[in-house]
Amino acid sequence: MKTRDTAYTRKTITYLTAAFSLSLLVSGCGNSSKPSEAAKPSSTPTENSNTASTTANTPTPATKIKVVAAENFLGEVAAAIGGDRVEVASIINNPDADPHAFEPTADTSKAVNDAQFVVYVGVGYDTWMDKLLKASSSSSSKTIIEVGSELLGKKDGDNPHVWYDPTSMPKLADALADKLAKVDPSQADAFKKRAQDYKTNLAPLSDLVQKLKQSSPSPIAVSEPVFEYMSEALNFKAVNPKFAKAIEEEADPGPGDIAALQNDIKEKKIKFFVQNTQVDSPTVKNMVDLAAKNGIPIVHVTETEPQGKNYVQWMTDQLNEVKNAIGVK
Repeated sequence: MKTRDTAYTRKTITYLTAAFSLSLLVSGCGNSSKPSEAAKPSSTPTENSNTASTTANTPTPATKIKVVAAENFLGEVAAAIGGDRVEVASIINNPDADPHAFEPTADTSKAVNDAQFVVYVGVGYDTWMDKLLKASSSSSSKTIIEVGSELLGKKDGDNPHVWYDPTSMPKLADALADKLAKVDPSQADAFKKRAQDYKTNLAPLSDLVQKLKQSSPSPIAVSEPVFEYMSEALNFKAVNPKFAKAIEEEADPGPGDIAALQNDIKEKKIKFFVQNTQVDSPTVKNMVDLAAKNGIPIVHVTETEPQGKNYVQWMTDQLNEVKNAIGVK
């Protein structure tokens, strides 16, 4: 755990040694809910970094396409779409890790440099990946998907937690199928079919979002903006954006913002309180305790995918808490 001077503490794991290992998703395991935890990037020889782009992007049938995903929930999609034609390494694969504070190791740099295909959130979230890509001697030959900007039209300064947008993973599945087909045209139909299968697996999640969507904007409060895109899809609106932004920026909310939120809780003006359980803040804890005391339901969310869960399970668990909070059967 990393302690800060402010009232804010984020649970994190320190990456200071070369012992850090990438999660290697074995080909064909895209629907697995538990990736390998201690595998290193494949030692399969790769093209020289100075090789022309056309050579690096045209693997032989015996050579798997090396994919690096910044976060494991993105790697999960890449493995599902790529099947046995890809070898996927996810860099952030520990649920207790703080992606904002991640420090790449030599192994991380090598994995990104050797990759033919890179997938990351972007829009100011995993900025360390931007740096690794710029430093890579083979960056011009890589296929890159920056989910936030390329698929969702976000820009730096927007909320970067784009995987909470219910449209993000279907769009990523289609983009992966399209771009993997350009790397290996012979497998285009297979990639497209797997993308459709993956989107079919997402259908129950989409159905649940529609079931919980409010007919008119409904007020909620949040500890920080992690859940914002999902709450917007459900037609919930946070009443405390300044409070949430301060917590996200590791600062103390203003006295007026604290008082306003306390009043909204006591007057039961909110449907529920969304708590990011991966953030330790005395101020947030006080609000959670006050909400519980006043009969306001607490919806628990996390920034990283929990151990032993896949994306659909992760999102469904959180939406079920929303379902219980608002009394939907």
